[in-house]
Amino acid sequence: MSATFDSNVSITVEVAFDSEPFATSQSFSDISQYVRYFDISRGRSNEMGEFRAGTISFSVSNQDNRFNPSQTTYFYDTANGRSKIQPLKQVKVSATYDGTTYVIFRGFLDSVPVKFLAEGADSIVTFTAIDAFRLFQNQTLQSVGWRLGRAGFSELGQTTKLGYVDTQELSSSRVSRILDSIGFPSALRDINTGTKQVIQQPITTNVLSALRECEVAENGQFFISREGKATFRNRAYKFTNTLSNTSQATFSNSGSDLPFVDVGLSFDDNEAINSYSWTRSGGTTQYIADSDSIQRFTALGSSVTTININDSDVTGIIQQKLSETAIPIIRLDSLQINPRQNTSIWQHALGRELGDRITVNITNTDGSTFSDELFIESVRHSVNASSQTWSWTLTLSPASSASWVLGQALLGVGTRFAYG
Repeated sequence: MSATFDSNVSITVEVAFDSEPFATSQSFSDISQYVRYFDISRGRSNEMGEFRAGTISFSVSNQDNRFNPSQTTYFYDTANGRSKIQPLKQVKVSATYDGTTYVIFRGFLDSVPVKFLAEGADSIVTFTAIDAFRLFQNQTLQSVGWRLGRAGFSELGQTTKLGYVDTQELSSSRVSRILDSIGFPSALRDINTGTKQVIQQPITTNVLSALRECEVAENGQFFISREGKATFRNRAYKFTNTLSNTSQATFSNSGSDLPFVDVGLSFDDNEAINSYSWTRSGGTTQYIADSDSIQRFTALGSSVTTININDSDVTGIIQQKLSETAIPIIRLDSLQINPRQNTSIWQHALGRELGDRITVNITNTDGSTFSDELFIESVRHSVNASSQTWSWTLTLSPASSASWVLGQALLGVGTRFAYG
């Protein structure tokens, strides 16, 4: 049974206590009525960083001791004499607004600490869960294998061990091959067709590292979506997909758009790289730099080894990157929003995904204004059911076509070269 957050939104928090972690069909138990708060964090710190594992922390009332793994009354497997409250059980958090239900996190239980408060008069359990990056991190390509003939999610390393073998192929085909090799469900994938070929990868490579190597070789994106899907986007996605090349919402402090609570701007060299020295495995180092930027800000370098198949692919990637990162610009890098301020925000707070484009307009105290179009790089939901507070916080990066409304945009200050 979903719990009513306010008159507009209901929340459902579910844990699949009765299912094996990797079964295709999950039998979820609704524990929404016990939830006191939750905090979800997904994404990366900026457009140059790696996507991190998405996490959730949620606290539940434990006054009847039902969520204590040591008890034998609730969520207990009598046949096997063990608690069903175990790591890796799947977790799903959803919210419903205006008849539409949005999954805002899906992952796997990580830890189950039990706390006794007020000298034992109260008890809570604060579950933590991590998305599928946890599964990818825990094995290498060499270690994958599965039991044949079982419907549902494969059982790794059981009965039949099949060796991992790949060949030169598209980056997206490699991502699919790796996900196939660990039995990751096809229903939990969103794979965009790649544009770059990749070489064979050593079987000693960590699975998450192998997937990230495909992301780098494509100059694309690989992350776990809010719905728990392994998501791979090619290098052209942000310029060709409607959600990324067209602003999906406008926020401002003028009263004419969706409101925000707080906004953060920065102007430094933390997100600037003006010298790239990249080498494909077995290739020649490709070097490109912006001399003007180096003269003004000193050398800010990047050195990476890729799995591309030819040097020209590496050159094209670092040319694209240099055009985006050579000159530090004024950045609108964080935005905090209270969805309860305007019901029109809910569809965005619940439905927006990493990489979506939004617009932020700011009116300064002196009456001057500026505007920017931005990509969502990270999402955080901090929700307290008791006080009915919901904070939606975004980390942002400048979109390639962004412009500052300051009278006249200047190259490297208010505009960037568009990708071609």
